[in-house]
Amino acid sequence: MTIARELRFELDELCERLEMPRELLVTIVEQGIIEPVEVRDDRWLFDGSVTVRLSRAVRLHRDLDVDWSGVALALELLEELEQLREENRMLHRRLRRFIE
Repeated sequence: MTIARELRFELDELCERLEMPRELLVTIVEQGIIEPVEVRDDRWLFDGSVTVRLSRAVRLHRDLDVDWSGVALALELLEELEQLREENRMLHRRLRRFIE
């Protein structure tokens, strides 16, 4: 994933790469689903890792008919769940060391 973070896309490049209308991507940014990592001369720059989050967002919106504000909340909750699961795995590994 390090390589993806090193990539930078302007708004129009990201739209082209994902075959997404510009207006839709602007709506997604306005809802806080993704954020530019940098703004240069009124141009938004995104790192390559946003493509994964965008794909999830579009699937939630399309497949479950969730509105964009709901998508933002769902993604936040899914990411929090993933983080808690990872912490739980780490704590289980630590606990095993004390038990064994």
